[in-house]
Amino acid sequence: MKNIHFLLIIFLLSFFNLPLNAQQQGFGYMKNKQLISFSGIENANKINVSPIVDILPVFGKKARKKGSDLSLPFGIGIYSIYYDQEYMASNLRLTSDSTSITARADTVYQNTSAYEWRVQLRPNLWVLPFLNVYGIFGYTKGAISPDLVVPYIVIENIPVIDSIIIDTTFEIHDKIEYLGPTYGFGATFSMGFNYLFFMADYNYSVTNPEDIDENLHNHFFSPKIGIFLGNKKSRTFGAFWIGAMYISNDQSFSGKMKVEDITPELVYLFGEEANYSGKIIANNRWNFVVGASLVIKNHHHIILEGGFIERKQISLGYDFRF
Repeated sequence: MKNIHFLLIIFLLSFFNLPLNAQQQGFGYMKNKQLISFSGIENANKINVSPIVDILPVFGKKARKKGSDLSLPFGIGIYSIYYDQEYMASNLRLTSDSTSITARADTVYQNTSAYEWRVQLRPNLWVLPFLNVYGIFGYTKGAISPDLVVPYIVIENIPVIDSIIIDTTFEIHDKIEYLGPTYGFGATFSMGFNYLFFMADYNYSVTNPEDIDENLHNHFFSPKIGIFLGNKKSRTFGAFWIGAMYISNDQSFSGKMKVEDITPELVYLFGEEANYSGKIIANNRWNFVVGASLVIKNHHHIILEGGFIERKQISLGYDFRF
């Protein structure tokens, strides 16, 4: 059995060299907490760290009297995540400032991608032994890179004939960058038994970019299952988990291009310049994640997590609990 535990730890540690979202608020309600070590499975020693107040979490006193481990109720954390993935562009339209005539592209060949880098401050508290709520305040930097080939367009709103198809091929290659403040909220459910734990995290945020007219709305959801690692003689322990992450962050893009680059025949209808716009949706909203954390004296939580398959991501977090 000891050899099995040893091999398990070596196997888990081998994941740490993957490109590494993170759960930094603690692990919530832990019943009969145990640690997996090189010696096998050990009962975790109690680390006597008192919260500044004991009114939270609700039912926390009762849970502690029964011997359960709880995270310290209050925390302030710094969190950063970078991710990039492939997107599908749709609803491509062309308009002009000088006419009501428009055009649409029903078929688009493409290789569209986007990335985001987020830095956030997250004040948080455990309102119940197994439920943490937090706020999100930070900044987001990102870029949308539409790489499109359009084989034909449909001209609309033409007087008398209404619409016509123009068989022309043109390309759109652009990089639309944005930067703006981000704010939102989230909640984490977390509890465990012995050396296993389960957690599910959801958050919603809005970014108000300086260079894009529309706000960006984001939904993150991540279920995870993991184990505790460490030595009962130490005041530091670790955790390792695997899971999945769902991100919904549909966006839009827009820009300008010369009408001659589409087809010279269109200049008399559109003028010299056309506005283009469209929507992008992620090819896949889900990916797999693997992560690890280090907890020092119950006050300091350091987290590293990476995502792979369909979306590449890396995140780092630190949380101070009291």
